[in-house]
This record gives sequence, C-alpha cells and structure tokens, in this order.
Amino acid sequence: MSATVTFAFAIGLLCLSIASVAAIPTWEGLNGRGSMGSLVPGASYIEALGPVRDNEVQTKHLTVHVPGSLGNLTVAPNSREPPLFYIYQNQLWQFTNETTIYPVNVVNVTGTSDFPLQLVLGTKREGVSTGSWRWRGAMLYYDQGTKGNQGLFYSCITESELPGVFMFLKPSPTPPGCEPLTLHSFGREYLNKRR
Repeated sequence: MSATVTFAFAIGLLCLSIASVAAIPTWEGLNGRGSMGSLVPGASYIEALGPVRDNEVQTKHLTVHVPGSLGNLTVAPNSREPPLFYIYQNQLWQFTNETTIYPVNVVNVTGTSDFPLQLVLGTKREGVSTGSWRWRGAMLYYDQGTKGNQGLFYSCITESELPGVFMFLKPSPTPPGCEPLTLHSFGREYLNKRR
C-alpha cells in the first residue's frame, strides 16, 4: 500500500470520527455527563417564601422530614441539597434519582384535622385525583375545577407534632398555629428566561 493511500485512509478515518462526534445530540442546560436528573425537563428545587422572623435569611425548601423517606411534605431549611420537583401531565412529582420518581399526592384530611388538603409523598398516585398542578411564572398553583389554592399554602403542625404543608381550595383565614407561604421554582424560571 502506498503512502498516498495510507494518508487518504487516515484522513478519511479522521473525518468520519469528527462527523460521528458532531452527530451526538445535546440538550440545552445539560452539563456534560452530569446526573440524569438534568434530563427531566423543568425539574428544580421548590423554595418556600413566608413570614420572616428575627432577620431570618435562611432559604427554606419543600422536602420530606427524613431525606429519602416518604410521607408528609414539609418546609425546612436546606441543610443539604433539597429534592427536585417537576410537573408532568398536571401531576407534581419528586425526582429522587434515575430510577425513582414519586408522586406528590393531595390528601383530604378533613376527617382527622381542620386542614382540608395535605401534601404527601407516596409510592403511587392516591388521594384527590381530580386536581391539577401548574406554574404561573415561578409560583406553584393547585386547581380543582373552578376552585384553586391561588398559590397559597400553609405550614402547620400536625397531630404527630411535625410540620406539614396544607392548602385550601377556597379563601380561608390562616388557621391557628399555621404560617402562610407560597412555593416557587426560581431555577425553573431562570431556565425559561434563558431560552
């Protein structure tokens, strides 16, 4: 084989390699070989905004009481990386890892307390099934037909003496022992503005 044929073969192989690399699909916002969590469109932390006390500046996020567990959702200072949430087909989901995604259920707890609807993380969809979640800008809303929470949630102490997140579907005064709050996905809003 002559040097010219070998050189032509090497150039051809180099061009084929470059074309193969250029054909690999990429997605905006995907950081190289980062976590698969970045492949879930709109997944981000949910930050809670409510009354500020004593010059409190610590960010609070929607989370569970014990990381990695299921049950009542709560609002807690982010001591670690808070969980990611996203909305798919009008359902709010918590992204745990590449193989585990949990639904955020809306549960009617009227029979056990004065708060009608509570947010509970479970392994399957249960509770109120006729509602839908949505974002309005960065703020989280829940609607059920013509009724909705207007983006207003409450952090209240439950019978187990742990705080939970609740909402009403009609205007109601703040229940005793509860704090009003709104839930936001500022990371999601930032990504939308970049597009």
